[in-house]
Amino acid sequence: MFVRNRAPIIEGAKTLPDQRELVAAFGGHPPDPGPEHPLIPLARALAELHRKRHDDPLATAGIDCRRAELVSAIDTWVITRVPQRQSTAHIRAESIGATMDRMAAAYTHASHLLHTAEKVSDDRVHAAWYRLAQLADHWTDLIIGAAQDTSRPCRSA
Repeated sequence: MFVRNRAPIIEGAKTLPDQRELVAAFGGHPPDPGPEHPLIPLARALAELHRKRHDDPLATAGIDCRRAELVSAIDTWVITRVPQRQSTAHIRAESIGATMDRMAAAYTHASHLLHTAEKVSDDRVHAAWYRLAQLADHWTDLIIGAAQDTSRPCRSA
C-alpha cells in the first residue's frame, strides 16, 4: 500500500526516519533489509499502544503512561543525536516524540475506520486519512529542518 524509500530527503543527512518508514512501522510492516532506524521500533510500539487503548479503554491510564515513556525516549534520542538550531525552533514547537505519537494515533484511527466503516467512501474515513497525510507532511518539514541543520556548516559571528 505504501511505497518505502530509504533515500534521505537531503543527500548526506539521515537523522530521522521519513514518513514512509513511520507509516510502515505503524502498520506493523516488516522493515526493509538492512539496518533499521533506532526510532522505528518505538514508532511500532506507539501504534500498538494506540490499538490497545482503543480495544481496552479501562487500561487507558497504564497505556498512556507507557506512551509518555516512549515519547520521552524518542525525545532523548533526538536531543542527543540531532543538532538543535534556532533556525528550526519555530517548527519544533511540539516535541518530535509527541509528533510521532500523534501520527501513530492518527494512523491507528484511520486504519480502524477503513476496516470498520460500511463504505470505504465514508467521509470519516477520508477525513482520518487526510489528517494522517497532514501530520506526515508536518513530519517531513521536521526532518527537512533537521537535515538542513546537520548539512550546514556553523558560522561564527
